[in-house]
Amino acid sequence: METPVRSSIDVHNHLLADDVVHELSQLPGPLRDLAAAPGVLGLPAVAVGRPTLLADDGGAVVALAPADAAVDVSCVAELLGRGELRPVSPDRAPGLTGYLLAFVPPVALECPTVLVVDEQVAAQDVVYAAAGEPGVILKVRGADLVKATSAVVARITRRGS
Repeated sequence: METPVRSSIDVHNHLLADDVVHELSQLPGPLRDLAAAPGVLGLPAVAVGRPTLLADDGGAVVALAPADAAVDVSCVAELLGRGELRPVSPDRAPGLTGYLLAFVPPVALECPTVLVVDEQVAAQDVVYAAAGEPGVILKVRGADLVKATSAVVARITRRGS
């Protein structure tokens, strides 16, 4: 039996239940990945939190980093004291979270999840993030997202190039 995939409606309902002011916006077309969102929306890359899904035996971690940056997985693992964290494969993501890998939102996942937000993203007044499906983006105040999810905020991107 195929795992049903959740949608932006699940994200919306979760945020409503937590009294988090937010907006779901239709994009001009579906994106394969949030890395392209800054160009499509005319935003700086730090305003778009692109998800990286990690997991170990303790559960899932969603790491939100600027759209143009890569998450330093070893940094996140050390930060959380979870040395076995590894990136989740695209075929495993829906069964674990209820969402396709590229569109894993910061809230409303099917499994217990820790949210880690890069300090550059958390510092933004408004953050844009995956809303659970292609073609829809979540817009929420950075401080509200951090507070509502009890997110860990730290520098989690690779330094230098």
